[in-house]
Amino acid sequence: MTPVQASVIPLFLTNKDVVVEAVTGSGKTLAFLIPMIERLAKIPASDVKRGDILAIIICPTRELATQIFEIFQGFQAVLPEDLLPQLSSSLLIGGTSSVSNDISTLKSTTPTILIGTPGRLHEIITSPSSPLKLKSLEMLIMDEADRLLDMGFKEKLSGIINALPRQRRTGLFSATMTDALSELIRTGLRNPVHIVVKVTSLKSGVEQRIPARFELNS
Repeated sequence: MTPVQASVIPLFLTNKDVVVEAVTGSGKTLAFLIPMIERLAKIPASDVKRGDILAIIICPTRELATQIFEIFQGFQAVLPEDLLPQLSSSLLIGGTSSVSNDISTLKSTTPTILIGTPGRLHEIITSPSSPLKLKSLEMLIMDEADRLLDMGFKEKLSGIINALPRQRRTGLFSATMTDALSELIRTGLRNPVHIVVKVTSLKSGVEQRIPARFELNS
């Protein structure tokens, strides 16, 4: 495991909210996907009703949401079939389909996990025709939360959070920590554990924002 995974996974498997500050490429995605799968897999399929949403993952961009959705699909491909009813997912992003089409798809596929961007998630959650039932929500994940706020999604995030039950586990993952994020933490999380994973250059000893072994493929 990477340092962020080793720090976050044991805590997020318990009844702890987490605020995680870690650089891009540090392995944050698996740090929240693995605990999410573990927690939801323990829910008996008979307890999951049609329309129940058990987890929501909010991402700032369509590209990141799609990436996380595809990684989760990799887990779904190897999960036992008896776990699939409580571990089915749907990707909700703007620019690919209309809200009405997404709602129709949700009604027919009845996913339990939503992965998407705040604008589309907010539109569907607050829609009068939404089929979603949020009372059984177990986990809320906000990935790259600093970018979510930088891109002007504060009101959408607040609207989503206000529609969710307070008895849930929340994970906030960010590369940096700001005053605006601190305000979001106060309103959306309950006594969270703060985890900071820093990367230091082996050559200069200076803290970096990107892991030393992180590579970009052209």
